Amino acid sequence: MTLAHTISSAIAAHLRGWLALVAGFAVLYYLALLAAMIYRFGNWPNYITPYNWIANVQEIIRATPSVQDMLPIIRDEWLLEVGYMNMDYGNGISEWSLNLIPSKMAVILLLGMLIATVWALALEQRTSCERPKMSSCIAASGAGATLVGLTGATMSWVVCCATPSWIVGLAMLGLGVSTANWLEPAGTWIGALGFIVMATTIIAQARGLRAIKKPAPTPSDRHAVNVLAAMEVGQQ
Repeated sequence: MTLAHTISSAIAAHLRGWLALVAGFAVLYYLALLAAMIYRFGNWPNYITPYNWIANVQEIIRATPSVQDMLPIIRDEWLLEVGYMNMDYGNGISEWSLNLIPSKMAVILLLGMLIATVWALALEQRTSCERPKMSSCIAASGAGATLVGLTGATMSWVVCCATPSWIVGLAMLGLGVSTANWLEPAGTWIGALGFIVMATTIIAQARGLRAIKKPAPTPSDRHAVNVLAAMEVGQQ
């Protein structure tokens, strides 16, 4: 049994829960970001702005001759913005917002799939795997998910130039804005590290599960081994 078959079998065995966890994680992730911003700034959102993402992408493709320039623009295109508008300044200024960007949403969806896979493998292991091993797998996957979730956040704050970025979360936690801005380019590498940790955890789980489910030798297999052993003794 290959690792891929072991993983796919675990997912298939718990498919409904796997799908529910993938979708539920994505929804809860963005709700948690929104709740964190409301708690941090003390203002309820007072505007929601949807964007025609498909039409905007079509316009970008039509107006941008270079694919190398086109892809980064599409990657940063918004789908929805929810935030707080302070009307004390002229026509108003957005103090903070949560932005839904399809490229980042895909990353979070992928993270949810990995988390759900860790869960499915853990369920398969729970009756025969040692608890310390399961605990270490869960801890490792939690660390990886934290790294990806942190760098996948698309929040904006006027203090951080009002551009959607993961560093807004760091600034909200009390890190200096200048330091947060300095760390911004490392977001891709931090997120990649998180995915590597998640993938490594899943591979380790699959290997452990494959070892657990390795079929026991049949009577005919044991007989063949005994015959070979007897032949070796006879040759000696």
